[in-house]
Amino acid sequence: MSGQHLPWESLETPIYYPKELKPRKKWVYTGGWILSAALILGGIITPYRILLLFAVLYILTLLMRKDVAVTERGLEIYYQMKITTHYDFWQWKEIDSLLLEDRNQPGLLAMHFIKGNKSKRFFFTKGDAKQIQVLARKKNSRIRMADVKSKAGNIKKK
Repeated sequence: MSGQHLPWESLETPIYYPKELKPRKKWVYTGGWILSAALILGGIITPYRILLLFAVLYILTLLMRKDVAVTERGLEIYYQMKITTHYDFWQWKEIDSLLLEDRNQPGLLAMHFIKGNKSKRFFFTKGDAKQIQVLARKKNSRIRMADVKSKAGNIKKK
């Protein structure tokens, strides 16, 4: 977690955090910093000053942090950037569908939250995914749920 207060920290009810499927490797971050330095250098020694803006934006992206939680209120995503923060909150009543997909990851299931034409996918442990489905059904009885088989493409409605 981060040093800044997250909107869901004060809740007494269960909070479900997704698992990171493949954390970025150290060389990816190192490459990002090298690219930022190259953009800054290019902005200084060439007439293309716009490269400086791209370098600053890329550095801000490297420093951004994203925290995600599923709570009794819904899906909550909190982006922390050095210059601003953004809180994306989907209430249970706004979520139209919840798809559960087995992507052959040991112990993890992909969960797709669908709201209108927007979709967010996160990976949860199998136990957490089942509890999230129960919570979703309790909070929004009209929510559509389905299990999706990744390889076969078959959808099995619940």
